[in-house]
Amino acid sequence: MNLTTTARSVHLAEQHFGDNLAVAFVGGSYARQAAKPTSDIDVFVLLKYSDRPAETAFAQALRALHHDAGLDFEHCGEVFDMASLDMLLAFTERAIEAVPAIQRSACYQADCPLSVFRKGDVVFKFLEDPKLHVLDRMEVLPALEKRASAYFAQWPMPRVQEHKKHLTLPAGSEQASLAQTWAEREATPRWIDTPVGVGLERWFGDGLDERAGRLDTETPVTTPPVSPHMCPIPFSEVTARRVFAAQCLAFSTSLETSS
Repeated sequence: MNLTTTARSVHLAEQHFGDNLAVAFVGGSYARQAAKPTSDIDVFVLLKYSDRPAETAFAQALRALHHDAGLDFEHCGEVFDMASLDMLLAFTERAIEAVPAIQRSACYQADCPLSVFRKGDVVFKFLEDPKLHVLDRMEVLPALEKRASAYFAQWPMPRVQEHKKHLTLPAGSEQASLAQTWAEREATPRWIDTPVGVGLERWFGDGLDERAGRLDTETPVTTPPVSPHMCPIPFSEVTARRVFAAQCLAFSTSLETSS
């Protein structure tokens, strides 16, 4: 049943995006042959250009597919347009060079949903890991896979975050407020209006260009935060504070430093 259902998830992408679809495949636990009976299907979709109505329709159809098959449903997959995907990958590559210590921070170790870097790492893993039902109409996937392999060759990452689901955000902070807002939307139709929903260019698109400028440092930040499960902001050191803020969705693109 699961193999048929996973294949149907790619067919849904074909049906909803038509000629706008560049790449679609299933990754995650099904592709790694590690799925549990109710595991959700991790779908990767790459579009030529963003199309919010089509993305919304696809997300709703994918959720219905999960429900009908008795599977868990946590998100509508990774649905990017080509420009936004390139911005996210470039930002992630630049972020790890500026602040290698982020690998040992809550942004990564606690799987923080506010971390742009974490999102980029997730996408890089999608691109490097095994795949099912691959559709590559524009023949761009090999170059993306090569980019992901080069990334992990330079920056080996723990495949399992040791502090996942143990994230602690500062009480009363913008981070805690935004995370709570998204958590409250999970069980409502507004789950789509989060970074695990649709229109991901809102979170990982044009705004990253301005954020990326604040990643420039003369000396990379190599000293990790004290705790790998607690949010690393604030820092006493200005450069570290700036680069961690730059990759945090809780802060506006005009923010130069955070405290």
